[in-house]
Amino acid sequence: MSTALVILAVMMHSSCKKAAQETVIEQEQVPVVFSYEVICDYCNISYIDASNQTKTVTSNIGKWTYKIEKKVSFDLKLSVSSIISSYQTIQAYILKDEEAVYGNLGYNHADLSYNTVSGNGTSSFGSYVSTTSTGGNSSGGTTAPTSSV
Repeated sequence: MSTALVILAVMMHSSCKKAAQETVIEQEQVPVVFSYEVICDYCNISYIDASNQTKTVTSNIGKWTYKIEKKVSFDLKLSVSSIISSYQTIQAYILKDEEAVYGNLGYNHADLSYNTVSGNGTSSFGSYVSTTSTGGNSSGGTTAPTSSV
């Protein structure tokens, strides 16, 4: 009889424990939201969208953003280029949950790529080159030096 009571006690204990485990509700995983953010005037923007397709925005003025609100496992790519002949400031970023993970400030063009699985990226930005003359020329000239004492 004591063996039967021990078995009954073990069965009741394990069934209560299992019921307690089943009541634990797993928290839903909130997907990571990636996005692009660009600030520029008179620029063209190419990017990879949520369906892994290349899209283009032409003649952007001001701030532009695009959110990917689903799980992705491919490289995000963003390319920005100025459409005016003078130098143009471009700010281009790839964000993860509203925080910049890749990007910078550059001039005239920006190319960014970010692997959503590894977290690694590459980028290339144009640098500012002054187009105004600072006087004189860089050819060295042909005038012989003179000196008087």
